[in-house]
Amino acid sequence: MEKILSKDEIADLLSAVKHGDIDIDSVGAETDSGAGASGVSAAETCNLFRADGPDGWKLKNYDLILDSFARNYALSLSTRFQRAAHIKLEAMESMSFDALLQRLSGRGAIGVLQLEPLNGGGLLIFDEQLSFSLVEMVLGGSSDDQTSVPSRGMSAIELNVIRDVISAGCPELDKGFFQLQEIQSSLVEVVSNLRLLNFVSPEVGVVAARFKVSIDSLEGDITLVIPHTALEPLQKKQQIKAVPASAVQNSKWRSLVCQELDHMDVEIEAQLATLSLRVRDILNFQVGDVIDLGCKPDTPLQVMIEKRPKFLGMAGVQGGKKAIRVMGRIPNGG
Repeated sequence: MEKILSKDEIADLLSAVKHGDIDIDSVGAETDSGAGASGVSAAETCNLFRADGPDGWKLKNYDLILDSFARNYALSLSTRFQRAAHIKLEAMESMSFDALLQRLSGRGAIGVLQLEPLNGGGLLIFDEQLSFSLVEMVLGGSSDDQTSVPSRGMSAIELNVIRDVISAGCPELDKGFFQLQEIQSSLVEVVSNLRLLNFVSPEVGVVAARFKVSIDSLEGDITLVIPHTALEPLQKKQQIKAVPASAVQNSKWRSLVCQELDHMDVEIEAQLATLSLRVRDILNFQVGDVIDLGCKPDTPLQVMIEKRPKFLGMAGVQGGKKAIRVMGRIPNGG
């Protein structure tokens, strides 16, 4: 009978594999060499520390937060550069942080974000084409032609030039998350080589959302990266919100709304008639001119509630002050 490992033995084994005490590749090679003689097939390596793939972790309606961020950030860039900017969510996937590092070229600008009160920070990664082009635009260059990308990382001066552009994404990210959680994001630093920064451990899962950015003829990518650990509290918060409220709670809510409605301030105005005139006629007005409103003096006035006609009334005086006597409700009043 084969021995079944205990829970502590399994934990020790995983710890040894993680810290390199056991060479998985060499063990696999020994198994392969003996497979022919014994007739036992070689064991396949199984990574117990990672669960990559888009189905590994999900946050419900996260795409709505990202779409709001993209829309607001595009407006911010359009205002800053006085050019039409468009940002669209292209893809969103879950992966390990190590897998993300393999995709980075190391030549673009990377903004390191602090996301309070979420547990962990975030990254705003600009690809090299967009990074160097934004440097040209900030310095007064044109976005009509694609800027040639040098075969080097960005210098400290170039990173500092576009720091404000990256920082402008923080308030727009706050607006996106406001639908679910009020956060205060801020730019900590801008780097070009993420491998030199201790952001999270390589095996930690992250959600990477890639956006397509276009400013006139310029095109590039921005990737927003947030660890699973930072988003997990929001996931739990969604589950709590999904619990339906009881009938008693709904009744209390309706009662509270009705009480507060009694104390709301509304704008009321009485309107006798409206008249359209040309600017030329208005400029020719003289003292004593009579303006025909097209109605009789005893014509009922429209009583407007928040710019919507609701009642008919007659003008008069009450206690030495101008007043309106309500005559009735306007049928089908807006």
